Amino acid sequence: MVIDYKGTSFSFKKIRKTKRLKQIRVIGVILLIIFSYFLVTNILESGKIKKIQALLLETKTDEASARFKKIESSLLHPKTKKELMALIHLFSDEYSEAADILTGLGDTSTSIAYGKFLNYFSDRAEYRKLGIYTDYLMKKIKKVDRGEELLFYKALYKTGMFDFRQSVETIRQMPPGPREKKEKQLVLVNRIDEQLKSGKVNYIFDSGGKPLAYYDMVKKKTVSLAPGISFDAFTADFEKSIKFYHLTLDMKAQAKIHRLFRDFNGSFLLFNLGDSGIAAAYSKPVDKKKANTNTVFYETYEPGSILKILTMFAYLKFYRKDIEVFPFHCKGLWQMGDKIFYDWKTHNTVETCEDALAVSCNLVFARIGVGLGTKRLSDIFNRFYFNSEGLKDLFLTFKTGKTNGKISTDYRLANMAVGLNEVSITTFHSALISAVFSQNGSINTPHLIMNKKNLFNLGFYNHDPQLVEIFKENIIFFKIKNAMVEVVEGRGGTGRRSKVDFVKVALKTGTAGDKKLGLDAVLTGFFPADKPQYAFAFRLERGGRAELNGARFLKDFLTAFYR
Repeated sequence: MVIDYKGTSFSFKKIRKTKRLKQIRVIGVILLIIFSYFLVTNILESGKIKKIQALLLETKTDEASARFKKIESSLLHPKTKKELMALIHLFSDEYSEAADILTGLGDTSTSIAYGKFLNYFSDRAEYRKLGIYTDYLMKKIKKVDRGEELLFYKALYKTGMFDFRQSVETIRQMPPGPREKKEKQLVLVNRIDEQLKSGKVNYIFDSGGKPLAYYDMVKKKTVSLAPGISFDAFTADFEKSIKFYHLTLDMKAQAKIHRLFRDFNGSFLLFNLGDSGIAAAYSKPVDKKKANTNTVFYETYEPGSILKILTMFAYLKFYRKDIEVFPFHCKGLWQMGDKIFYDWKTHNTVETCEDALAVSCNLVFARIGVGLGTKRLSDIFNRFYFNSEGLKDLFLTFKTGKTNGKISTDYRLANMAVGLNEVSITTFHSALISAVFSQNGSINTPHLIMNKKNLFNLGFYNHDPQLVEIFKENIIFFKIKNAMVEVVEGRGGTGRRSKVDFVKVALKTGTAGDKKLGLDAVLTGFFPADKPQYAFAFRLERGGRAELNGARFLKDFLTAFYR
């Protein structure tokens, strides 16, 4: 066989060329894969960055921070991630850390939706955060129209941080066009700048919009315009940046109570049962060291017989034949070992628990308390907020009372059952208990702060009422409420001197305190009794017997309130 090579060419150069082409194609495929990988990774990471921004704007800072940590080490979007990290610091109130990061970024371009964050900070009156972020953006953004837009936010945060001079100067720098677009907002900013210039900023208002307090720029303190209440607890939050608080208080009711306390000392709290808002909170303590403090919310004292409504509740809740005490013969005293338990008077025969509450027979409720025992009585008291950490309302705390849950003797247990020695309460707590009874065991969370608003008078916090159910015992509540009405309407009722013709009141009176210093009159209840709208409690410190001065004071209050 003969091989014919005619017409065939052979070249090492051609082989090398073919080989290079193959290598180029392989490299091209590899590069394409790498490019596709980075493209997809870039798209995915961009989506994650957007999600983190969305979480921050939803105030889910912890979740946003956790997601950020998963992409933090990636080489993609380094500048955008630095700005995002700074925003996470801002949302965590870590101001210096955020400012340091933003200063280091300079004028680098990023993909952060900064406009949303500017609006977020301004809407929520977080003007310090707005200032840090705006100052960074003003150095970064060169476009004329965007720079002019940022002047508005600069004026806003300057006012919000009490620098009215810089705010006015910044507004002057704004061109006519942008200024006209923001005309309505700038009118409001200018009004606040005028108040700052005067040295007094009204920032706390009652339910009808009347000023309750202003901030004194010179003395750096909050000055109350309402008698009998201090707003010092608001100062620290206000000084972080300007915002306005609208409270549930009624200035007219507060003023009426103030006039009634002309010859008395003590405290008074009034709940509006429609939303469990505090309509009035008045304090005028005997102790001058406590002057200008809200003793109505924190000062504890011996409640006396007003606690019998809880002892009666426990009796009806845990009723058994072996603790039956009725009909009861009251002799005015009870020999308990080497001690004697006294009543104010001899009630003779007391037929029912309702009668006992109306005439406030100490011996009946002492017998009930001893029959129930410490644990059952304490369990009921604790369900009605005794020995709790108090109730919260944003940065405010309303203190509740305490009981001794480790009583080992009948005499001490008898005292706790009638509200003496082993138990203490606040006026707020006393009114809260009456509010719970008026609503058959349920109540919306009590509050004083209705909403918070920013410089544009837009609310960014509104109280969210939560229904709290203490007990489902409609029959028991019905019986006790009727007995509380008899305290006023009954012939022997301890609150009969408070009776008025124009409204029916459910009431419980209590007398406690030190005989040598002067007895305290403590009263609590709600009205109208058939369709409750208000619950109240007050203490006349060293004001005498509850059925005398206390009842007359209540009558005067009802007359003034409905006048």
